[in-house]
Amino acid sequence: MISRRSLFKTLPLVGMAVGINAKLSWAAVVSSDNFATKLKFIPPKGSCDCHVHVFDPDHFPFAEERVYTPDSATLSDLERHLKELRMDRVVLVQPSPYGTDNRCMLNALKKLGHKKARGVAVVEDDISSDDLHILHDHGVRGLRLNMEARAGGKLSAEESGNYLKKMAGKIDSMGWHLQIYTNLHEISDLSKTISELPVPVVIDHLGKLKAEEGIQQSGFSELLTLLDSGKVYIKLSALYRVMKDSTWQNVRPFVEALVAHEPERLIWASDWPHTMPAPGKKRTRDGIEYFYPVDDISILNAFGEWLPTAKLRNEIFVNNPARLYWAK
Repeated sequence: MISRRSLFKTLPLVGMAVGINAKLSWAAVVSSDNFATKLKFIPPKGSCDCHVHVFDPDHFPFAEERVYTPDSATLSDLERHLKELRMDRVVLVQPSPYGTDNRCMLNALKKLGHKKARGVAVVEDDISSDDLHILHDHGVRGLRLNMEARAGGKLSAEESGNYLKKMAGKIDSMGWHLQIYTNLHEISDLSKTISELPVPVVIDHLGKLKAEEGIQQSGFSELLTLLDSGKVYIKLSALYRVMKDSTWQNVRPFVEALVAHEPERLIWASDWPHTMPAPGKKRTRDGIEYFYPVDDISILNAFGEWLPTAKLRNEIFVNNPARLYWAK
């Protein structure tokens, strides 16, 4: 089957709907095909993209219970993405369309090699210690927990906290971390529990803050407090999920505030390929949901401006990922 990525990869993407209609520009595929700017900021040697996915349905079918069906984004697409962004290492994160079937991610880890790639898995709540150690041997170093999706986002703070404690207990002796996908409101409700967990916690995508609401928005101060605790890492990732302005400047005050508090607990990620339904479209497993057309180079260039010193750049792009993903 010819994917939309293959069909449109030669079309230039300029904005969301300039030169071609909005439907085609939205479907212009994986973000590695959507570079519209020149790379000005060269990341330091050893830099890591700490959040990417691989979708290879021709070899690894999606889960029947998935919410949406993404286009293909294969290992070769990922390798091109890393080359364009000058990233030497990468962290593959299990995406929701595969459920708890981690085989596609593990296959990519094997082919990339453990010196270059690590993984974050999604597992059943009752996974055994033996199965966790098998994942460890394959290069996995964390568990991804989608707190918003769990029970339809209707768990109480106590129920969510107990779930975090249960999963942290399973990995406490392994040198792993919990990666949490949720919003500032729930992070605030769970802040005490998070600060008391026996394992590090990684907050996905800037805690899903809303850049247009400003730095005084509810929950951001709690995020800073968690960062100060030394128990939490925050991913500077998925800017397109937290703001509408594609110049990315609305998120700059948040990045600067986080850097001012604890730069040794920040990591950078592209969130490639960019999964998101088109405006006004409801997610469905029927048909293909094409990737959001994000210019990752423009984002990387922005971080080159926001992180003005070599020390900061080395911490966020090299040292922090090495400590979190490769120390054990």
